[in-house]
Amino acid sequence: MVSNSCEQRVWRSLEIDDKAYVVCFTKENESWKVILTDLIEIWTENLTYKIILCKFETSNRLVDFSKVSNWKQLVMDMLNDIPKHVVETSISQIKLQKDWHFGKLKFSLDLVKGTPQQFWEYVMKPFCLSSMEIVHQHGILLDLVKKKDEEIAEYKAGGAVLLRKYIATEPFSKELFQVAVPVATNFTKIFQSMFNSSNITTLSRTQVKIEPEVSLNDASDDIPRINGSETASSSKDESVQKTKQDKSSKDEKSEENKCETNSTTGGSSILKLSSSSYSIQKSLKKKKKTLSDLIR
Repeated sequence: MVSNSCEQRVWRSLEIDDKAYVVCFTKENESWKVILTDLIEIWTENLTYKIILCKFETSNRLVDFSKVSNWKQLVMDMLNDIPKHVVETSISQIKLQKDWHFGKLKFSLDLVKGTPQQFWEYVMKPFCLSSMEIVHQHGILLDLVKKKDEEIAEYKAGGAVLLRKYIATEPFSKELFQVAVPVATNFTKIFQSMFNSSNITTLSRTQVKIEPEVSLNDASDDIPRINGSETASSSKDESVQKTKQDKSSKDEKSEENKCETNSTTGGSSILKLSSSSYSIQKSLKKKKKTLSDLIR
């Protein structure tokens, strides 16, 4: 199975100066990374909430931030599908724009050329892992098809007749793969196809999710202010999380005790019921004997 970090990368086509590139927006721990490559070199930018907020405010100076309560979601929508929102591109900078009410919201990416090590880490290594996953899936499918052919042959030997003739198939042969493959010219498309084929069979395409929406005025609850003021959200979150865990633990123990009590009570009730049944049966026998004596 391909690692999670590779699975979550969705590469999209982007043309810059009449040259084909692929771009990707992915989450890394508590930050995000934008990756641009032409499969030869790589350009990246690291983003944190603080950087995103700063860029958003700088690019939209005329916007009344108090009215943009869902600013995070708006930015993430642009970053999750960069080619869709591109208005201006170059190797060093990509400008994005999104419709918002009666205006436009803007955001810019400032890319820095990466190293050969980064190219291996973010492009070639995931590509190799995806290729390995597809080869593994290919082997599984071939084995399954062969077993299905054997199963069908056994049914036919037992006298089974196929009613819907149009679904009949020929036994599988590896010769089907011996066909001429068109000469590849667009390698960025091939690169995307490899990742997409792997993603389809491992999980649905993912998009970066965000926390509940907050207004820019309340951004200090989860983002350090540009002026450097510290936040207390992390400690609050830890306290709330600890309280929830303690409560969950108490609930689990309570459930266990309840189950044990019910089990004990159930066993006791069965014993009492058996004892009562025996007493009633004994009493009926006595009454029957007494009635027989009176008749005599």
